[in-house]
Amino acid sequence: KEGFDTFFKATELAKQNKQQSQEITELKVQLSTLKEIANENQQLRDQLKFNEQMQFEITAARVVSAEGTSLRKFITIDRGKSSGISQGMAVISAGVLVGTIDQVEDYSAKVFLATDPEFRIRGLGQDGRAQGIVSGQLGQGYLFDKITQTETITSGESVITSGSGLVPKGILVGQVESVQKSDNAVFQSAQLRPLVDFDKLDVVFVVTGFKK
Repeated sequence: KEGFDTFFKATELAKQNKQQSQEITELKVQLSTLKEIANENQQLRDQLKFNEQMQFEITAARVVSAEGTSLRKFITIDRGKSSGISQGMAVISAGVLVGTIDQVEDYSAKVFLATDPEFRIRGLGQDGRAQGIVSGQLGQGYLFDKITQTETITSGESVITSGSGLVPKGILVGQVESVQKSDNAVFQSAQLRPLVDFDKLDVVFVVTGFKK
């Protein structure tokens, strides 16, 4: 009988351990979910704070996948035509440009990232008002090019979108790290530092228009 009691107690203990292990796993899942919700809520708060200043109409979207090759970079979001998303609209994170909408389905869309070497958008120096073209450079930030020699662009200056197509004026693109200027060249250029971490995008915002 003593051996049976020992076996019974061991069996019960194993069941309890298994149940506790399941409960711990469930708690970990709940904690992980709460952390994700907290992260998304913080991103929403950051964006809403920015949007109070810019007065954009925005639609929040979750990033469902990141894809691409060594040359082309895209992310896919869970919003599409059914949410009023159109090709060419700007996509931002905390007020900083992420890219533009490239392909749109009914309930999803592909975002053409600003870091892609094929990406182009008109930029404007916020201090000296220099105008040029911002293009992506994989692993090297952005190139702010086609700036005439008569214009002024300085290190540390912020560069914003100048407004073109469905992309409104005033979205922050990056910050000038260095300026390349030659007396014999027609244009000068600048290297820009991106102000968004493209590897940590969970929630982004599509600019669908201006608040009336």
